[in-house]
Amino acid sequence: MPHVRGEAAVLVEPGRLEVAEVAFREPAEGEVLVRNTVAAICGSDVHRVRAESPFFRDMRDHPYPCPAGYPGHEGVGEVVESRSARFSPGDLVLTVPNHAYMASFARYQTIADRFLLPVKGTGAPTVQLMAQQLGTVVFALKRFWPEPVPEGSTAAVVGVGSAGLLFQQLLKHRGFEKVVAVDLEPGRLAVARSLGADATVHVPGQSAEEVVMEATGGKGADLVVEAAGTDGAREHAMRMVGQHGRLGFFGMPEDYDMRIPYAHLFVRQAQLITAVGGAQLEPGLPSFRTALELIGDGSIRVDDHITHTFDIKNIADAFDLAHNRQDDVVKIALTFG
Repeated sequence: MPHVRGEAAVLVEPGRLEVAEVAFREPAEGEVLVRNTVAAICGSDVHRVRAESPFFRDMRDHPYPCPAGYPGHEGVGEVVESRSARFSPGDLVLTVPNHAYMASFARYQTIADRFLLPVKGTGAPTVQLMAQQLGTVVFALKRFWPEPVPEGSTAAVVGVGSAGLLFQQLLKHRGFEKVVAVDLEPGRLAVARSLGADATVHVPGQSAEEVVMEATGGKGADLVVEAAGTDGAREHAMRMVGQHGRLGFFGMPEDYDMRIPYAHLFVRQAQLITAVGGAQLEPGLPSFRTALELIGDGSIRVDDHITHTFDIKNIADAFDLAHNRQDDVVKIALTFG
């Protein structure tokens, strides 16, 4: 098949995405060519594109200009060409690439079949799309709390953007009796309440630590999940954890160093667990399969997550909104004309 051409976002330098028509690579053995239907912007994409912090300035997956479609990694599309025994043209797929194949900010992407899962032809693509992020949340919670949840346990989520809202629901689904949601944005906290948060904290006007202590009778949370990707969120999380509690850091680093209230954690005998990436490397992609099942059977609601949609031509505006978090934005989808 001749190289197909189409629009793609190209990260030409830190903070600058340009849209151009490019030719897409033909698939090699074990790869397929996917025509993307819809993609989404992850919080980690905003960090990668803007490269404002020291960590992200140094974390260079590719030299500039980056490959077409990078760093998009949440997508749903249709296979148009295949050199895989597992997928055929016409198959609808969820794309869950690793760093080498991040390319969903483009009309097409060439991707290895091990980073694909089939999706049903029914239902809105934006709903199926959410299984990518939910899969990473499922994977993280297997690390944060792999065993059964004791009766009466309390959890807190710091940062209730899209990932945090998924954590909130999954924690309830797993059996945590109370879940407290913490965020800077009132609109996101309103969504959290609609999805079952038992208490919400609007920082900095409220004290997250005080609200959690009140909700737990002074004990603190059994599990606190940081889902914002900022050191400020991690500092809030460390103050909220209870005796023998656990801290689950989900967001990517903001800088190389951060302040740790070690005496507080020492007295609480808290356990710190990180879970940045790894779901894509599980053989058979079980966390993403679980995510598709949880969305499919209605256990996890995702219809409130995509609040804004942009055409790929306007991806720069989409990233500005994702960064500024105005207009009650939760998650942004991209379409391809």
